[in-house]
Amino acid sequence: MTWTELEEEWLGPNDVLHCHTSGSTGTPKAIELPKPQVAVSAGRTVSFFGLGPDSHLHSCLAPDYIGGKMMMIRAMICGGRFTWEKPSNRPLADCKESRIDLLCVVPSQLLYIVHNAAHLSEIKNILVGGSPVSETLRKEVAASGLTVWETYGMTETASHIAIRRVTDPQGPFRPLPGIAVSAPAGTLEIEIAGWQRFVTNDIAEIESDGSFQILGRADNVIITGGLKVHPESVERKLGALLPFPVMLTSEPDEKWGERTVLLVENPTMTIDEIMAKCRSLLAAHEIPKEIRIAAIPRTANGKIRRK
Repeated sequence: MTWTELEEEWLGPNDVLHCHTSGSTGTPKAIELPKPQVAVSAGRTVSFFGLGPDSHLHSCLAPDYIGGKMMMIRAMICGGRFTWEKPSNRPLADCKESRIDLLCVVPSQLLYIVHNAAHLSEIKNILVGGSPVSETLRKEVAASGLTVWETYGMTETASHIAIRRVTDPQGPFRPLPGIAVSAPAGTLEIEIAGWQRFVTNDIAEIESDGSFQILGRADNVIITGGLKVHPESVERKLGALLPFPVMLTSEPDEKWGERTVLLVENPTMTIDEIMAKCRSLLAAHEIPKEIRIAAIPRTANGKIRRK
């Protein structure tokens, strides 16, 4: 899809916006989102960041996925100016804008911005989503002075429904107005006022003020030796010590039921050094049975592909 096609679809006579999921846990699915609810979702972000006719919104994402689509729609909702560039891992390198009020990126793009902020446009707020933010990147964001917001949401909810500062990784996600969450069965349930109640596969802890923490996905849980291991939790812990991408996966095993395997991509340590880090940081049942150097499977928009 092109940006022109997205604009034509949004302004056209159909009452739905056609989207598809990223496919991070399976085959991408086609989804139809009611345009009025998409507009409400865009309005929540516009209100949160105080955007208006004088605001400049810029996207480094393609219009094929919800993250890219919503940036144009937010600009149309607030009456601001919208610009975009072809997705790459050198975002804003050729951008001549003096100021950007809201920028949307994935973590790999954020890394470039952090390393080159002094030579890029002034950026008031950055939204980052699509895949987890590593602990190393969080530390670099904190040192950079940039204002970066981590989002929680999905295509089915018309983009993010909650937000938190990247520099506060232990802090919970805080739902935007019109959003309520619960976890009666352990997995997060999202209630969007005037629209739907959506049950996720994300295991969550709800705070007393209605904010929440995500522990991992229920369908990603590995049961090894009768004990549950949340891959996302292990990856977050290791991200604090390992400056390269990791992914915890598993394979069938007669002894353990599931045998945990840690994939490491372009490591700067030996396997023995990585295992020593794992033993120093992880609970006994979380320590991988094996470490392999391998490319981490990802979807087209950078998410880890687990299934």
